[in-house]
Amino acid sequence: MTVIAADQLKDLVEQVKPWLGSGAVSNYLPELSQARPDDLAVAVDFGEDGVVTAGDRIAKFTLQSVVKVFTLLLALHHRGKDYVFERVGCDQALGSYNSLESFVRTSGVPVNPFVNAGALVIVDMLPGHDPDDRVASVLDFVRALANNPAIGVDLGTARSELMLADQNRALAYYLRGHNFVSTTVEELLWAYCQMCAIEVDVVDLATAGRMLSESTDICVMGEMLDASHLRLVRRLMLSTGMYEASGHYACEVGIPAKCGVSGAMMGVVRHHKGIGIYGPALDASGNSIGGLRLMQLLSKLLDVD
Repeated sequence: MTVIAADQLKDLVEQVKPWLGSGAVSNYLPELSQARPDDLAVAVDFGEDGVVTAGDRIAKFTLQSVVKVFTLLLALHHRGKDYVFERVGCDQALGSYNSLESFVRTSGVPVNPFVNAGALVIVDMLPGHDPDDRVASVLDFVRALANNPAIGVDLGTARSELMLADQNRALAYYLRGHNFVSTTVEELLWAYCQMCAIEVDVVDLATAGRMLSESTDICVMGEMLDASHLRLVRRLMLSTGMYEASGHYACEVGIPAKCGVSGAMMGVVRHHKGIGIYGPALDASGNSIGGLRLMQLLSKLLDVD
């Protein structure tokens, strides 16, 4: 197994930092706009060989769209592949992640589980009788994968998201009006906003990413996650995890990954490695500039083919 030394990882961070000035932090939420654009942290979990970090490894940030990886896995586990993909597609997005433009293609369903319309459909199919039950199931799942029972929800960020959720609210009403979801719009949005506001650090993401790299069934909270579901999620991360930039990312990097507008980024590398990154300076597609550059460099060091 290729293991990266701490000095090597620190050097990669220094190489990438000059690129951060070309991006900007997300300003659609007050909490996100307070991030410092020059922040950059990374962790790589090598399993038995330990975790290597560089940058501010204790910095906390919310998952935002990275949570869509976890909600999709839970939906596949509880509902099965056929049920899930009758209701969402697996195509690349056409437009921005939260627009009606990226909502449907010829199939008539949200294009994939990682655009917001698809993610709302996924949240609707999660187990639980109310928003709090569904949030609790996702939170417990993230805690188990990250091996960190202290992970929680930043309720301030979640409330801000709910107040400023007009575009997602429009999507949710469209979904409900076309019988894609059965949950009431406000309950669905409140559950989704809390899930996006789950707060982690780069080590949490790296550890979760390593768990998702397994090629066999894995036991999480006493239940077995099917290896075929893990493989399917990794493939979707590679093909759709960077929204409209996904094709370019797949060619240039090749590591299955998912970004969020907080600057969170989780990567899954074969042979039991996971990557967690925090870089709140974003490009025009809403992806972390530092995260993309670090992934490109890491793909060479980790011999990703």
